[in-house]
Amino acid sequence: MDQNLIDHQNAVRILEEGWRLFQQKGYRGLTIDELCLRCGITKPTIYYYFQDKENLFVQVLAHKLHGFHTVIDQPGPLPERLQRVAASILDNFEADTNSLLHDREHLKNLTNLAKVREAFHSEMFAPMIALMQSGIQSGELRGDDPEMLTLIFLGIVNSFIRKTAVPGTDTQELSSTLTQYFLKGAQY
Repeated sequence: MDQNLIDHQNAVRILEEGWRLFQQKGYRGLTIDELCLRCGITKPTIYYYFQDKENLFVQVLAHKLHGFHTVIDQPGPLPERLQRVAASILDNFEADTNSLLHDREHLKNLTNLAKVREAFHSEMFAPMIALMQSGIQSGELRGDDPEMLTLIFLGIVNSFIRKTAVPGTDTQELSSTLTQYFLKGAQY
């Protein structure tokens, strides 16, 4: 088997398992020993791909957020686009984004901190702000602060991230409900 393919498969396995464990345990709760055990690899192998735990955390977040903007940027009516975003978040996150952002406080390297901020900003927040701005401009959303609307929408969705693990919960149905509450409120 080609060594480059093996290297790629190992790196992806570490990133995917790291994603699950960082969400479950947080930055401080995850040990490299546990990650090695879950991936079936040694510490030197992890450090071959990632300099240290901090670099691993940054690379895991960047890996999982990469391409998220394409979900937001897909064409369609505003409700459909918001529902797609909600479904994508509910399907891909086990911990709310606030928890992951809170773990940034453990990063000591300012370059790593900047990379995490940039990944969240470019892949999630900036595209969401642009979507909200277009909704304001088209008259589908009221208000003049697309950033506030973004935070409200993400806050609503974040509150339900773990709910999709409940048996009988349908992600598409939940996404539709959350989008409707965002767009119409709780009006009677």
